[in-house]
Amino acid sequence: MEPAQDSIAAATIILDQTVGMYRTAALAVAARAGVADHLDRPRTVVELAERTGVNAAALRRVLRMLASQDIFREDDQGLYHLTPAAEFLRSGASRSLRDAVIMFSEDYMWRSASHLTAAVETGSSSFEQLYSKPFFEWLGANPDAASTFHASMVQLSETGIERIIDTYDFPATGTVVDVGGGRGALLREILEKNQHLNGVLQDDRSALREHVLDTPQTADRWRLEEGSFFESVPVGGNVYVLKHIIHNWGDEQSTAILRNCRSAMKDDARVLIIDPVLPEPGNPHFGWALDLVMLSTLTGKERTRQEFEAILNDAGLRISNIFPVQTLGEYSIIEAVAA
Repeated sequence: MEPAQDSIAAATIILDQTVGMYRTAALAVAARAGVADHLDRPRTVVELAERTGVNAAALRRVLRMLASQDIFREDDQGLYHLTPAAEFLRSGASRSLRDAVIMFSEDYMWRSASHLTAAVETGSSSFEQLYSKPFFEWLGANPDAASTFHASMVQLSETGIERIIDTYDFPATGTVVDVGGGRGALLREILEKNQHLNGVLQDDRSALREHVLDTPQTADRWRLEEGSFFESVPVGGNVYVLKHIIHNWGDEQSTAILRNCRSAMKDDARVLIIDPVLPEPGNPHFGWALDLVMLSTLTGKERTRQEFEAILNDAGLRISNIFPVQTLGEYSIIEAVAA
């Protein structure tokens, strides 16, 4: 490639990344309008605009951009079709991501991301600088935002659950404690696929009152325990699961959670952290972008194996194995045992 062409290609990368926010914005438009829900058959943009209550000319500009990304497809007759990616924007679809797309496009997320410079300058969450409260405290005072957030967490949690369960060899008997497990979708699947295991779901009251554990396959094998994992976790478990928990918190807070697990667990029990494990620098990975979400919004971070080892060792635990999960977002199961 000629030097001039090299320069153009490099500049194109920068410009493409610069306008990336508009791809995200367009995706949010489609999710909020519920476009995918109306594509039970191919439809024109005029039909879609009438059904969603938006301007047809403006919607076409959004949809043709999304079609260039294989999100929807426009045929020669101007009809729009669902694609495999667009299926995840349907509100009633199995493993839908519509709520997650909407949550990431909420004003508080946009503002936090747009003030990332403030987080880099100070080392503290730009969200807290903007809203004068930690993220989860602010959510507690804003029920509408909390409802959207928790709905999105359910969708993100449920996506790839089967792969997680298939990846890890749970014990034949004993008790699985889902620490901060929300509504319990992961624990429900674990219990349904392991008929001789019992389960405990720990979280706050708002999450537990919407739990999904009560199914015929799990009858009499689970209980709820309200509480904060910063204070304690249920005692006597054989497996402690922390899915999307540790990455929300800084090292000191994460170590405190893990110490509580170590205090509660049997000596031969295991702790499972389900989070991204960052690769060597320069390698593409979903976790790099998620790390900036943590930086701008929360006090947590994504970690390398070495960083996980440090907080686990401080909590009296050690890594016994890491199982990559071939699922959405390149997560891993970090298995830890008593040191």
